Amino acid sequence: MRSRAAPDWTAWTMPPFPNCGNSGWTSDSEKMPMHTELSAAASNPWYYEYLDQIANLELKNKPAQQGGTALRYRAARDAQGGGPICARIARALLPLPAGGTVILVTGTGNPEWLPQGETDGPSGVAVLARVFGALGLRSCVLSEARFLPGIAAAVRAAGTPLLEESAWRRRDNAALALPFPTGAAAAEPFIDGLLRRLPDPAAGFFIEKPGPNAQGVFHNSSGKPKDSEWVAHAHLLADALRARGLPTLAVGDGGNEIGFGRLRASLADVLPGGRDCGCPCHGGLLDATEVDLLLPAAVSNWGAYAIAGALALVHGRPGLMPDWPEVAASIAAPIAAGAYDGYSGLALDTVDGTSRAANQSVYRLMREVLRLANEQGG
Repeated sequence: MRSRAAPDWTAWTMPPFPNCGNSGWTSDSEKMPMHTELSAAASNPWYYEYLDQIANLELKNKPAQQGGTALRYRAARDAQGGGPICARIARALLPLPAGGTVILVTGTGNPEWLPQGETDGPSGVAVLARVFGALGLRSCVLSEARFLPGIAAAVRAAGTPLLEESAWRRRDNAALALPFPTGAAAAEPFIDGLLRRLPDPAAGFFIEKPGPNAQGVFHNSSGKPKDSEWVAHAHLLADALRARGLPTLAVGDGGNEIGFGRLRASLADVLPGGRDCGCPCHGGLLDATEVDLLLPAAVSNWGAYAIAGALALVHGRPGLMPDWPEVAASIAAPIAAGAYDGYSGLALDTVDGTSRAANQSVYRLMREVLRLANEQGG
């Protein structure tokens, strides 16, 4: 495994985004040099702006959830220097090593109502795995064993082959699915072995993955506590990757997911349950894990799709994202493995209570952004 110096996430620059200050940063010139040969379309900030906006279209039908999407996104944008966050994430990954391994972590649920997980998260990971494969990068998909069948099914449905490790090491566009053990004691030995085992780890993504608050208690988005021995302590992987100087990127939609440690101070007093979750810990539902970049979204899958679109833009490949039927299949696939919609609890290919039509419209709008960028050309 190659160790790298911790990147400077505040230095890498790009053309200023309108009305939002400087939207970019530089890293050390060896790993993340100034990218000066982007096409006119790829350097146009508005396409990334559109992707962020689409990912944060709040289509929730419960008063307790309404308004929180804009609150979380604004806080993240302010905390990360202004400008579209999907652009920051995509450009933070320039360049990625050919044949490197991107770690993708997802999976959430509860023992009673969502014992095999939910439909938000797997499709986002599946679309990212497909895009990374097209860019010549391996994906390593991690989740608790109970959630992994549905997540693996989503990855396959979106078109990425899941292989045994020996075969996966010989391919640069495939995925490997590994169980992340539950409980605190098992996490660090697993992580140490994983980072020695994977060929050239390049970055870590945490999509709709719960993390603990400052007191070490995991919660769902309503502030109800989770049994810490029932969940994977994947936040420790984020810490380990950062210690090695590898980019850590996160997407979440409730505040309880890995990555919201960046926003705890700004959200604690304005997000319901942010300061006091109401459970016996009274420590608030906000995750305490620091990552390099966080994209809050209305639905975590949508945030992952926006990042996929941004990657297509920065690489000048507007056709990089899979077609909608493959994405639709990646949403439906976990249902056959026992997952449900995390909000309605129904065995339907809806996501966080958003309809099939809403998910299709969001994805097609993102594809439309790429069409516009292709029309502008370079």
